[in-house]
Amino acid sequence: MRSFLASLWLLLALSGCVYYGDIHGHSDPVSPCCLMNKHVYRVPHHTMADRAAWWHRFHDPQLDQLINVALCHSPTMKQAEARIRLANSLADAAATSLWPSIDFSGYVQRQRFSQFGLAPPPFNGRTFNIGTLAFNFNYEFDFWGKNRELLASRISEVCAAEADDAQARLVLSAAVAGVYFQLLGDIKAVQLTKRNLEFTREISAIVVDRAKNGIESDIPVKSAVADTEGASLVVEKYKQLEALARNQLAVLLGDNAMATQIKTRPFTYHVYHVHLPACLPANLLAHRPDIYASRSRVEAAAHLINVTKARFFPDINLNGLFSYQSVGLGHLFDRVSQNNAITGAVDLPIFDAGLRRAELRSNYAEYDLAVNQYNQTILTALREVADQAATLKALRAQLRSENNALLATQRNDHLFMSRYQHGVIDYVPVLEMREVLVQQQITQLNLEVNQLRAVVDMIKALGGVTG
Repeated sequence: MRSFLASLWLLLALSGCVYYGDIHGHSDPVSPCCLMNKHVYRVPHHTMADRAAWWHRFHDPQLDQLINVALCHSPTMKQAEARIRLANSLADAAATSLWPSIDFSGYVQRQRFSQFGLAPPPFNGRTFNIGTLAFNFNYEFDFWGKNRELLASRISEVCAAEADDAQARLVLSAAVAGVYFQLLGDIKAVQLTKRNLEFTREISAIVVDRAKNGIESDIPVKSAVADTEGASLVVEKYKQLEALARNQLAVLLGDNAMATQIKTRPFTYHVYHVHLPACLPANLLAHRPDIYASRSRVEAAAHLINVTKARFFPDINLNGLFSYQSVGLGHLFDRVSQNNAITGAVDLPIFDAGLRRAELRSNYAEYDLAVNQYNQTILTALREVADQAATLKALRAQLRSENNALLATQRNDHLFMSRYQHGVIDYVPVLEMREVLVQQQITQLNLEVNQLRAVVDMIKALGGVTG
């Protein structure tokens, strides 16, 4: 019988051990060797994007590819996912307070009692093996809703963490799209400025040749040299901007900028519009993840107020004990060695020197902070939408004017070429007009890139809505 009871106790103890083998971290420090691995991103032949994703409206397979890579590899997204796991863990921990807890404890001790100590005969002066095995039970009656409110607060924090994750996805994808369009524009700008440099060098060569033949003075020569150097500086400036855009895009993808190659398609411009509904604040901005996260944190703070209020009332607990205790292990599992108890405990707050009142004031202050953060988030969202609407309106007007100017310059270029072909003018005015034409094309290119980035910023301001 004793061996059976001992086996039963051992089985219960082993089965009651909490398993943690499936819990582990999800991130590792980046190895320096891994940083040197080369990453080459080519233009894919088909789209890889989720059809519901906002960036799919641009119909650009390479943009789809880069955003998907960033969402999978960026440390920013890993941090957001870790915060979700943390919030879920805290919610799970809060949920355990709604259930009773059962634990097992036991110990074996060999002790000699003093001959002249407090131990009475026949224990004094002798050595014994002392054993205890016990099951402890505890349950807190949640009459005032303290544990339920704490769980509700943790659940709201989970919602806020999930909204933060969605906001991180939105911000990261918008950053990738913005830098991608800027990179395409910089690459084309390098090509245009190189063409402008060729025209400038042709003019300089003609002016120098004229000076050698005594047709021109040295003043136009110096001006031509200065113009050539200036055009060369512009080329280098756009090359630098292209390199910086490539580096920034590589970091957004979670890669080493010095070991990443991004092969892009030629820049093509399409007009994209974002239509705003009449009831913008009520219906559309509610989709912004940061607004939802702020509102969830307000709810979490409100629940914590109720948790603190419940602490003004008594706690009622039920405790149970089922154990065997014996001096001498031979009698440990005898019925007479049982030591059982059931206890109802009440913890009634009477005087705490104002601790609970201070905690409640602190909770109300946290709630006020959350409310005002929520209000500020809404105001910021409205301002961002208004700013982007104004930017898009201004860019539409600027592009319209620039298109007209470019058409006029193209007509002048044709006229100058026609006059040159008929011998009315020499070739220098033709080259100068083509310089003006290239500068107009660069201006138009910059406006087109700004318009694409403004569309991306508007979509981000609307929370990823592409109406």
